[in-house]
Amino acid sequence: MAFVPPARHLLRAKDLADARYAEPLDVDQLARAAGLSKAHFSREFRRTFGISPHAYLLTRRLERAAALLRTTDRSVADICLSVGLVSVGSFTTSFTRMFGRSPTVYRASFPPAARLARVPTCMMRVYAIPAHRTFREDSAAAAD
Repeated sequence: MAFVPPARHLLRAKDLADARYAEPLDVDQLARAAGLSKAHFSREFRRTFGISPHAYLLTRRLERAAALLRTTDRSVADICLSVGLVSVGSFTTSFTRMFGRSPTVYRASFPPAARLARVPTCMMRVYAIPAHRTFREDSAAAAD
């Protein structure tokens, strides 16, 4: 079996955190994904990526929460739970520490999500059909 550098194992754990940030992940699960002990994993993750595994996971969750605050009208509590956090109070504190504003103030600094609502293409096609058709078949049917 060929030697695989530790960073390769760490990328598996990082990919797991990126893909399943909304689930209740902990350092033990991330270490298992990397195939390392919890202590060795935490040490190597910090050395390789410059941030602890817990801080990385929290950062991913807060970045996703910021995107949801900008693009949806969902409540702050709902967004908090949907990104994998369980306490609105600690979510607000962590969010404020990272973005310099509370989630509510952050949302208010962007246009309302309703302005970003996109109309599905199928609906545009239905309403783009002209009301009075000018096809020859239509005029022939009317003459009958």
